[in-house]
Amino acid sequence: MNRFSSFAIAVTALLANKTRTLLASLGILIGIASVIVMVAIGKGSQQEVLDVIAGMGENMVTITAGEMKRRGGRLRLSGNVTTLSPRDAERIASEIEEVELVAPFEEKRMNAKFDNNAAETTITGSTLDFQFIRGYRIENGEMFSEQDLKTGNRVAIIGKTAIKNLFGEEDPIGQVVKVHFIPFKIIGVFEAKGVDTNGLDQDDLIFIPLPTLMRRIVNQTHVSRIFVKISSRENIEKASEKIRELLRESHKLTDDREDDFTLVSQLDLEDMKRETSELFTKLIVGVAAISLLVGGIGILAVMLISVKERTKEIGIRRAVGASRSNIIRQFLYESLIIGFLGGGIGIALGVGLTLGLTYWGDWTLLLDQDSIWKASWVCALIGMIFGVVPAIKASKLDPMEALTIE
Repeated sequence: MNRFSSFAIAVTALLANKTRTLLASLGILIGIASVIVMVAIGKGSQQEVLDVIAGMGENMVTITAGEMKRRGGRLRLSGNVTTLSPRDAERIASEIEEVELVAPFEEKRMNAKFDNNAAETTITGSTLDFQFIRGYRIENGEMFSEQDLKTGNRVAIIGKTAIKNLFGEEDPIGQVVKVHFIPFKIIGVFEAKGVDTNGLDQDDLIFIPLPTLMRRIVNQTHVSRIFVKISSRENIEKASEKIRELLRESHKLTDDREDDFTLVSQLDLEDMKRETSELFTKLIVGVAAISLLVGGIGILAVMLISVKERTKEIGIRRAVGASRSNIIRQFLYESLIIGFLGGGIGIALGVGLTLGLTYWGDWTLLLDQDSIWKASWVCALIGMIFGVVPAIKASKLDPMEALTIE
């Protein structure tokens, strides 16, 4: 008996018990569909995060005042937070050739008032380079000038969320808002940017010249952060090391002292977020794998029941000349077909759900062709592994005993 005959007999046997066949493939179906959808969710989430990081600033390095120490198993910002100054930013800009733009930065959550409306927002101060480093663009009006920076003029650019909270539908250009009882004239409006990697609203801000903020609002000479744009992605690591050495020398830190600042590059952010996304993807794939295991056990159970119910049929086949290998091949074919049936429907369902959620839902999902290809092999592997035991059991039946069973 050739392989084709064994395959034909396997198909005939499965078609004779359609309901059982479909139920046996159900676990594989659900598992495969889950894997495809979950991997698509993980890939989509990872891409969303990377897009947000890119939107925060291209080739950016962020320097934050204070040092990182491990507390309770986590890195936390500690130490002196007055270690950065505008002078540090000037030195970075002038002494490191890989640096393209530098913007010292300070911010504070405060109430702003317009007529009878008051709302808490982030009062942000920096230089002209801030908009280019962080990717902020003027939608209406204009940016403040170098002269405004030098003279400390009370002018401001406002974000979309702050406009909504203070002005509603009214045009803010030319209006005056009060911050800390100090009037600021709105001269420009930023385009919407959305949230950052920490989920913070980047549009809830009023942006003013840094000298104005430091003298009139917070009354300090230090800054909390310095944003740096590197000339190219390839130079980020090299420039970061030079910045670290310059700041340690500027802050007179000896070799036995840790940094009194924290330096995080765009590459660092991407790596951290990618690791988180990959861990999430592995977790959900692990959950889906359990479903596949259950599906495999379902195939095993159904095939064992099938062997028991078809004992007489197996005896007749052995009596007319079928070898043990013929019997093994037949039952392996049956389990493989069940695996491929569940896998095929599961792949179609998973792809369909992914495309449907992407098209009709507010989801970002990315189909991973590699996971679809692997799913096909997993179907075959599960069918093969969980079909071996029933196939061997069927082949070991004694023909004479099998024929006497009613």
